[in-house]
Amino acid sequence: MNESFLSYGGKRWLWFGGLSAGLLCVSYLLYRRQMLPHGGTPMGLTYGVLGTVVILILMVLGIRKRRYGSGLGTIQGWTSAHVYLGLLTMLLIPMHAGFKFRLDIHTLAFVLMAIVVISGVVGIVLYRTVPPRLTEYEKSIQADKVDKELGRLLNEMRALAKDKSDQFARVCQAEISRLTARHHQGWRLLWTSQWADPLAAKGRELADAVTRIPPAEHKDFQTLSRLIVQTVQLEQTVVTQMRLRNALQAWLYIHVPASIALMVAIGLHLVAVFYY
Repeated sequence: MNESFLSYGGKRWLWFGGLSAGLLCVSYLLYRRQMLPHGGTPMGLTYGVLGTVVILILMVLGIRKRRYGSGLGTIQGWTSAHVYLGLLTMLLIPMHAGFKFRLDIHTLAFVLMAIVVISGVVGIVLYRTVPPRLTEYEKSIQADKVDKELGRLLNEMRALAKDKSDQFARVCQAEISRLTARHHQGWRLLWTSQWADPLAAKGRELADAVTRIPPAEHKDFQTLSRLIVQTVQLEQTVVTQMRLRNALQAWLYIHVPASIALMVAIGLHLVAVFYY
């Protein structure tokens, strides 16, 4: 991802977007000197048509990404174009409107477009930062191997608790019950704070529990504490992996629906302009 779609083809789309933005700014300054800018002037309509064409091109990327056998360019090339052309629309559409917005369907279309662009930028940041972190966490253990490792730790706990005091057995059973009662957190992991510092919380819990354990069992309780800490560390790793994976997908739940709503709003905008 370090040298992928943002710098694809010698940054050709970055250069194209930058040069296009410069030319558009120059044309708008000349346009303003000649008349009051608004969407109904020849230049205003030109900006609007260009903006609509660019938006349609951007929507094509969603289809192109699912056609891996297509010979029409590469995924990286299309993604690079998608990024820089998307940013260009944030200049084209305000120029089309003469930078004047009211509470109407036309402004709604621009707001939706801004949401699409901003969520797209968030997606870029996530895809540039999250995968390396996810790889680091996956080096310790893969998510599909967690249950097997937890099962091994639970078996060791059960074996350790045999013929021990009730206080020892209660600590062990409480941990086994907590682990076996685990349920899928799903998207709640993105905003829950229960995993903020689980090791510290578990350490305080075990430090309090050891005061109730018979001295003769302290050595075995240290072993039990080590196993419990391992389970917490394992859960931390898995929860972090799930959070990172959820973050990679969450922005799409804004980006895609907003893109669809944008196309509807553009259609209503065109109907309002040409019909009325």
